Amino acid sequence: MSKLQFILYFLIVTNLSCEKKHFLNEYKSINKLWDIEKPVSFDFNVVDTLRPFNFFIKLRTDDSYIFNNIYLDISLDHPSGKKYKDTLEYAMSNPDGSMLGRGKMSIKEHKLWYKGYEKKFKFNEIGNYKLIVKHVNRELGEVNGLKFLKGVLDVGYSIENVN
Repeated sequence: MSKLQFILYFLIVTNLSCEKKHFLNEYKSINKLWDIEKPVSFDFNVVDTLRPFNFFIKLRTDDSYIFNNIYLDISLDHPSGKKYKDTLEYAMSNPDGSMLGRGKMSIKEHKLWYKGYEKKFKFNEIGNYKLIVKHVNRELGEVNGLKFLKGVLDVGYSIENVN
């Protein structure tokens, strides 16, 4: 391989690797029932504060998930110690009761916007972040959240490059 071919090959591979859609993507499994006292957490490192990203919370559910929506407490802890917390509601089913999400069998994958939908999202600090996701679903008329939420198999997130 000539020097010119090597340089061309290197540039092509580098360019393709930079075009990856997912900057970060991870799931953690839930053991049958999601305990309200056991949030799911993820640690990740950010080195780019200039580029915008789309930030998603991802859930995998099965037929035993009975609610039309899901309520999540989501915390994003920054490297400096700042903490940002949101309580968000997401639709999980159509009006006819069929589940939203991708998948043809009983398991559906739900990709839920967290940051970047309304305006471009950029990380404002370089360093280690912690994402904490906790369900806060409750039954109609109840004040306290459900101790155990049935039907959520996996909780995850993805941070994707904006096209």
